[in-house]
Amino acid sequence: PAKVVDALLHGGTSDSAEIVRSMRLPRTVVGLMVGAALAMAGTVLQGITRNPIADPGVLGISQGASVGVVLAIAFAGAHTLTGYVWFAFAGAGIASVAVYAVATSGRGGATP
Repeated sequence: PAKVVDALLHGGTSDSAEIVRSMRLPRTVVGLMVGAALAMAGTVLQGITRNPIADPGVLGISQGASVGVVLAIAFAGAHTLTGYVWFAFAGAGIASVAVYAVATSGRGGATP
């Protein structure tokens, strides 16, 4: 802990300080940002469906993202992480729209 504090506050020049600043700190910041984004996504999903236990796995959104990636690999020849991300995003979006369309087609509309 002393080396981490030294690297962050005093700009140490040791190998451990360089590792903290170049590897550990960016990973920690990205982890915090991803966690915040997932929390926001869950809150939005629960607010839209008015269901406190709504989850992307339960509603099929995660599976839609998986299908998008599999189709991209099989038919579009995507073999990069960037390609996977965009096809997963598209698959999740299509699955979300499909789930919402099925939910609103009922007699009472999209209610919990």
